[in-house]
Amino acid sequence: MPRRRRAALLAVCLVPLVGCAVGKRPYFNDEPYGAGNLTGDTAVDAVLSKLDAGVTGPITAVYNGQVKFGQTDFQAIVELDGANRVVTLGSAVFRDTAAGQQTCSTDESRPCEDGLLAQRASDTTLSIDFYGADMAVRIRRKAAAIVGPATAHNETFAQQPATCVDLPLSDGINQFIAVYCVMDNGMVAMVDDSDVLIELTMFAPSVDDAAFDLG
Repeated sequence: MPRRRRAALLAVCLVPLVGCAVGKRPYFNDEPYGAGNLTGDTAVDAVLSKLDAGVTGPITAVYNGQVKFGQTDFQAIVELDGANRVVTLGSAVFRDTAAGQQTCSTDESRPCEDGLLAQRASDTTLSIDFYGADMAVRIRRKAAAIVGPATAHNETFAQQPATCVDLPLSDGINQFIAVYCVMDNGMVAMVDDSDVLIELTMFAPSVDDAAFDLG
């Protein structure tokens, strides 16, 4: 049998063997870090219980943010009223309303597109759920990796009281403290983590209904 043909047959025969050796690929999900799963740490769970309760508005919240790698500053705005919300992350504007979903730009440098296009805000490292559900997942993940006791404290941001927790963490070389603060209404007030810093600078229990209009 020609060498080339023997090699081809060998390759074909190996395919099912590789499949059997590798088996089913592992599947990962966020279920262990989902809403309602408490850590057993009083300081951490005090923050998580507020985030898990959710927030419906009407609310307008403005944050100053910084991506620590490169020290890139940005602004985040959350406008929320029931089923309608507008989340601005840097130059990306996400409209998630009963009438539809849309992603636009604050400077109109890019056209509006249907759907919530997360990649448009990738430079901020945040998602449109940063102020609630996604931050709860982050805290649960980090709480599972603490290298010391969590510390509870209370702070005030934009005249709003907040419940906070400090988590001692390590990146394998250096140790650092990650800080998470949540307002009584269940909305993030401040996050100071290894990759990003966000802090509430303005809060109002109202919204501009025109913000929910699709462009």
